[in-house]
Amino acid sequence: MIETDISRAILEEYNRRLLEHLENDVVIVGAGPAGLVAGYYLAKARAKTTILEKRLSIGGGIWGGAAGYNVIAVEDKDILDEFGITAKKQTCAMGKDLYITDAIEFATALAYKAKKAA
Repeated sequence: MIETDISRAILEEYNRRLLEHLENDVVIVGAGPAGLVAGYYLAKARAKTTILEKRLSIGGGIWGGAAGYNVIAVEDKDILDEFGITAKKQTCAMGKDLYITDAIEFATALAYKAKKAA
């Protein structure tokens, strides 16, 4: 039966992946923006890294952006550049530069790069 074959393939792959992550150099609890960025840099440095998340989705609260809008402000342009995220520069009243970007692009770029760095 095809359903049995599909279930078997999914379970076998899941178990294979789970077994790969029993021994780690670093375990990060939380797959929000900070956890994903930390995981990315640790994986780039060749640390065997696992990121744990209690929810079914990653990205933490970033999906809702600021006050429920799907737009966020980021202070560090270098991170945006490294992750290939487009942003619009805006200077605030205190003279500090902020970079305005799409929350969904930000979250998906962090997740993609963290996964690929592993």
